Amino acid sequence: MPSKSLKKFEKSLIVDVERIIETHRQINHQGLGRRGLGHITRSGVLMLCAAWEMYVEEILKESVHYFAGKLDHPNELPKAVQKELSRAVKESKHELKPLELAGEGWKSLYHNHASEVLSGLNTPKSGNLDPLFTRFLGINKLSNSWSCQASEINDFVSVRGDIAHTGSEASYVTINNLKTYKTLVEKIVLEIDNYIAEHLRDSTPGQEMPWRRRLNN
Repeated sequence: MPSKSLKKFEKSLIVDVERIIETHRQINHQGLGRRGLGHITRSGVLMLCAAWEMYVEEILKESVHYFAGKLDHPNELPKAVQKELSRAVKESKHELKPLELAGEGWKSLYHNHASEVLSGLNTPKSGNLDPLFTRFLGINKLSNSWSCQASEINDFVSVRGDIAHTGSEASYVTINNLKTYKTLVEKIVLEIDNYIAEHLRDSTPGQEMPWRRRLNN
């Protein structure tokens, strides 16, 4: 069984993209060129990038929850995560913030700090994701686990940004473009899911893998 985040991605988040692709096929079943269907493919890109962003947020939160549930003390967290929580306490303007680390309080601090930082994520490119997964999970450059170049995901996210900011004036997205982006995102999501499962297991000695790896199709 994969992570809860992957199950949500496949059974909910990606479904609208699949429906958009099917709608395009039904309208353009004779394959007669663009036929003014750019609004459909642009919508597909927006929905696909939303699914991608939601997945990376959900898998990070799920992993934080796993660490908090399996570890008894914050000094068992990866060093990078310990430093992040320490920094968050030191930089807080609340003079009683250090008290949150007492007892089980570090777990709430860990959850809340991760959620707060993730709420500011709106451009899920590798340059933004890699530091987040280092700070909160201790993963050194998540994008190294991808079989594609990070630039491929970054370019896809840039296309989403172009559409979001310029609408119909954005570069035309063909249905094949959309299908290629979908295949890319699905592949990277699965690679992330598998990689993080191993990372969590290796970071919690004596524990089994939190979810099963799944082979790429």
